[in-house]
Amino acid sequence: MVPIPNTGKIRQENPITFPLCDTVMNRTGQIPTSLRVLTGTQFGSFCLGNGLSLVGTWMQRIACGWLIWEWTQSAFWLGVLAAGDLLPVMLIGPFAGVAADRWDRLRQNIRAQAVSALLALLMALLLAIGRLGLLEVIALTTLQGTLSAAIQPARLAMVRQMVGRADLGAAVALNSVTVNLARLIGPALAGMMIVRLDIIWVFAVNAAVTALYVLILGRLSLAFPQKLSAPQPFLREMAEGFRHVVATPALWLILLVMLLGGMIVRSMLELIPAIAVRTYPGNAMGLALLTGSAACGAIVSGLTIRPRSAVRLLYDVMVLWGLGAGAAILMTWATIPGLAVAAAALLGAATTRGLISTQTFVQITTPPDLHGRILSLHGLIARGSPALGALVIGFFADRIGIAAATLIAAAMLTFCFLLLAPLVRGAASTVEETD
Repeated sequence: MVPIPNTGKIRQENPITFPLCDTVMNRTGQIPTSLRVLTGTQFGSFCLGNGLSLVGTWMQRIACGWLIWEWTQSAFWLGVLAAGDLLPVMLIGPFAGVAADRWDRLRQNIRAQAVSALLALLMALLLAIGRLGLLEVIALTTLQGTLSAAIQPARLAMVRQMVGRADLGAAVALNSVTVNLARLIGPALAGMMIVRLDIIWVFAVNAAVTALYVLILGRLSLAFPQKLSAPQPFLREMAEGFRHVVATPALWLILLVMLLGGMIVRSMLELIPAIAVRTYPGNAMGLALLTGSAACGAIVSGLTIRPRSAVRLLYDVMVLWGLGAGAAILMTWATIPGLAVAAAALLGAATTRGLISTQTFVQITTPPDLHGRILSLHGLIARGSPALGALVIGFFADRIGIAAATLIAAAMLTFCFLLLAPLVRGAASTVEETD
């Protein structure tokens, strides 16, 4: 059998289109750059299904947290539940990257989402018959977190196959917008269902929307680029990905900048409850305002992104994370509530644009046969750095205050960026974009 050329292109026999969007574009002659990628490509359907699935995921996270708190009244067990979602990414992320480069990415996603839908349905059934307990919730949540971690590199690498180079930045941005919208919509829907209906319905709805996502994925047609050479052992292929990062100065620099930005800037989003108590003493509405403002800033930032060259992205990320650090300082030191809300919006916008720029850089500069492995490392940093940063900054915030801890952390970030700036300028001349 003749192997498929390593083009990474999609088969276009049955493209899924959006006639209404196409009609609007034809009549006006214009469509926002960030939304153009939804028209005439399979990415529009993928984005819709992924968005529905993410809403269901956030609904179930809220429901599981509610159950754990109702049963235990313990922050420790809430932490254990959160670890079930984070630890799989840390442990199996690099292996998942190899899998994304070795096997069909679309099939991996279909199978994992089908199992995830069954797990959500199982949780609903166990809860209905009174057999769902603390350990069952944690075990099933960890299993779903493992599935999510296992397909994350494949899911991200699929985006590069579905859109052209010119629209890749917009596609990555829309993925980010989808995540932030799900964070707003999912918890709100879960809360209404818990109060007005029954918590069982949260799990049932998640199972239904995830099953719908499976059907949408089944309609897509992606030609997975087969390798001309025989596959190497897993560990050797994993090491190949790490060697590529080390040998590419611009790549390891932008990932290092994201690591620092995630620890010092993005971690502030995890510490918003502590900031809200300081800014809005005795008022729980402050948490909702700051969280919602950060999410709105992230959404607007994603929708207004414009195409950038790889070199421009490399320079942009340091500015964006620096802007986010300034917003974090303003948010923690603000004595006027409205100023804190505005700073939270700027923080959400800057961090989101920084993450989008980094992922876009990785997508357009990494060889197609290494996409999964490099994106798995990107995902590992993106998920792990805020948690680590929140732990360290939170530790010092308990002793010197959140505002002082944030100021010191931002100063350290500035110092690190000053040291890295000459390296970034030197690496910019070596940047090469892939087809």
